[in-house]
Amino acid sequence: MFKPVGTIEKVHGALKVQVDGWTLGTLVIAAGDIPKMLSGDEVTVNFVQERPGREVFVGFAGTARPSRSGKAINIRIEARLMTVPVAAVQAVVAGTRTAARLSSPAPIIDADRVQREAIDHDLVRSF
Repeated sequence: MFKPVGTIEKVHGALKVQVDGWTLGTLVIAAGDIPKMLSGDEVTVNFVQERPGREVFVGFAGTARPSRSGKAINIRIEARLMTVPVAAVQAVVAGTRTAARLSSPAPIIDADRVQREAIDHDLVRSF
């Protein structure tokens, strides 16, 4: 089960990665790295900060690489893993699609820990 967490769009030949909650700058996969990524290599995802009166700063944000099956691109930003279908990325790169949905896997629940909790552990006990 996956939940949507952002989009990927083509901007000036590069891929702009918009992730919900990311505030450090614009996430970008460089135009020169797109063919490498689609052919199976791991590439860098950078963040770009534009501050008035200063030079543009480009820093390392994470990586993007094809999944083991080759049907998706996995993007890792900090400790967050997100995925997008390869076919959707190829359509965005070709210009036949404006954006591709970026999704994140649902968190894994520790069923044993949940079973040990009292049945009323999360009820509000005050008025």
